[in-house]
Amino acid sequence: MWRESYSLSWKNWASDSQLIKFLGQQYKQIYVEFYIRFSPNFYGRDHATNFTSKFFRIGSWDGQGDEFSGFQGSLGPLYLWDYKRDEYGVRSVHSFRGGPWGENYTFNGAYPQDKSLNYGSHTKGQAVGGGDPKLVDQVNGGFLADVKSVIGHNQVFGEGAHWTKVAFFVQMNSAPGVADGVLRQWVNDQRILNLENIPWVQESTTNQMVGWNFIAIGGNDYFQPYPNEDRFEDWYAIDNLVVRDTIPEMSSSAVPSSNAPNPPSDISISVE
Repeated sequence: MWRESYSLSWKNWASDSQLIKFLGQQYKQIYVEFYIRFSPNFYGRDHATNFTSKFFRIGSWDGQGDEFSGFQGSLGPLYLWDYKRDEYGVRSVHSFRGGPWGENYTFNGAYPQDKSLNYGSHTKGQAVGGGDPKLVDQVNGGFLADVKSVIGHNQVFGEGAHWTKVAFFVQMNSAPGVADGVLRQWVNDQRILNLENIPWVQESTTNQMVGWNFIAIGGNDYFQPYPNEDRFEDWYAIDNLVVRDTIPEMSSSAVPSSNAPNPPSDISISVE
């Protein structure tokens, strides 16, 4: 996915591109994993202003309206994972939108719409069993949960050629308005977030429950670090994406349980 620094002289979101997969049915819970890497200039640029990009989402769609615009009334609930860089370093931003379709999209104050978390102190106590995750600092060694200073991109995701395994699990709440829905996130098989109090579907005119039925990679960006005439671009790549309805067994070590993507080795080009 490419993103371009472009400003319309206001906080416009641009560079929008999404790849959506509809799952064919509604699921109470969904697990998704993939590997991600970044261009060398993705983080190490001159301007460290507050900018955000939408990387991934899981949602529920009514199958009829606009699947790209939540405010049109056909989406909800919806979870989005965003990448953010600001004065506090690289952030893992989680955005929450409610349902069912066409109602409670902004949660009406029942739950925060966004959480901006670091990869250090905010991960403490989030590992399985309530411990701290063994997420390795890719620059300095040791574990990020023990880092007390601002954490940069390379400490989490490594340098340009490095692939990082990321995974998410969402589970719908048990009934409309009940705050027992789940969101979990892993990085390199280390659980760094465990939320179990989300009212994904709230009470509505119909009080219907809906399920998760699509995932998407990509999204728009608020990204304006350079003048438009510079035509600055960077990119991120996602590969080896897996979708399932159960959580697989995770590695207990600091090394992911599956291998990072490799380029294809059986490509041939012929000219006729």
